[in-house]
Amino acid sequence: MAITAVLLLSSLGFLAITAQAQNCPRPPKGENMDLKGNDILLTSFPDGTTVTFACNIGYESAGGSPRITCTAGSWSPLGLKCQRKNCFSVENVQDGQIEYRPGTEFGDKAVLICNIGYMPVGGGELTCGSQGWTGRLPVCEVTQCESPPVVQDGSFSPNKDLYEYNDVIDYTCKKDYTVVGSRQLHCSDDGTFKPEPPKCISTGKNCFSVEDVQDGQIEYRPGTEFGDKAVLICNIGYMPVGGGELTCGSQGWMGRLPVCEVTQCESPPVVQDGSFSPNKDLYEYNNVIYYTCKKDYTVVGSRQSYCSDDGTFKPEPPKCIKVECEDPEISFGQLSSGARPPYGYLSTVTLQCNAGYTMTGSATVTCELNGQWSPGLPQCIRKSKIKIIICKC
Repeated sequence: MAITAVLLLSSLGFLAITAQAQNCPRPPKGENMDLKGNDILLTSFPDGTTVTFACNIGYESAGGSPRITCTAGSWSPLGLKCQRKNCFSVENVQDGQIEYRPGTEFGDKAVLICNIGYMPVGGGELTCGSQGWTGRLPVCEVTQCESPPVVQDGSFSPNKDLYEYNDVIDYTCKKDYTVVGSRQLHCSDDGTFKPEPPKCISTGKNCFSVEDVQDGQIEYRPGTEFGDKAVLICNIGYMPVGGGELTCGSQGWMGRLPVCEVTQCESPPVVQDGSFSPNKDLYEYNNVIYYTCKKDYTVVGSRQSYCSDDGTFKPEPPKCIKVECEDPEISFGQLSSGARPPYGYLSTVTLQCNAGYTMTGSATVTCELNGQWSPGLPQCIRKSKIKIIICKC
């Protein structure tokens, strides 16, 4: 084993102290990191050995020196800190938005949510990996439906090869048959026709069909004979107002049907720390509103809602979550200039290293919508220096 000698010289004499060097055991590692290279296989390290740690796959340095040195059987303190790799926000997409599940760090997912009237085609979801986002997102294309369901003893119009989102078809039955169910179907946002197609039922002899109604049709439950019911089903974009159902009695239909009026929605749900536009007293069927959040807040959920056929806004309104980045602390360095806490969206700060340390990474960072500093906090690395002292006694 090597012998280390320390010599102390003075004008009064000569003093020699010798100490036996000691090996170091395997160094304790920090969280989410391990030794680099072949050092990972060793269990004992000679005095004076310097080893280097590296962050595990999916993690990146959050500052601090990755190197420690064995001195007289003990390791110097480890300054390296490792944080989950952050892939940051995906660039904007056309006719849709990105939903992060749950965020933008290693292992998280990014999913495309298409706007109302559009549907995803091709691709899949993205995954935040060690080198950034992996995978391929779909593209949002206008929602289309193929040919509607065929109804026995009935037909529909118009008849096309493809129908676009919200296109409406009307079913009719042949002579001596009546429609039971919704006469109208529409191409919905999932590429299918809704609601379920009607049936064409042979007309009974008692009450017969009710006269045509405006902006709707009659649904017979189950037919037009004694005791059966006649219910008004309004066309898409209309809703029943007043009245009720008819009952087939001995003297014919009894009761009073509603009337179909244009579907309207009142003011949309209010979102805390957010607003919507356009702002009106009443909204008609399929009117779309857009939610936005105030400064330093980001939208979580669907940014769009529309006035649906039941007179309510769908889907559920989003939430506005405050964007705030943690204090930009780095080992062996400090804040130099820029914004002061709390650090909201687009807050920018500049950092500097202590004397004797040099910076790797960008000194100026900005708080992004995901609550992370971009392009990541820098590191302060100790400068290597060699001093030669010559004593003339």
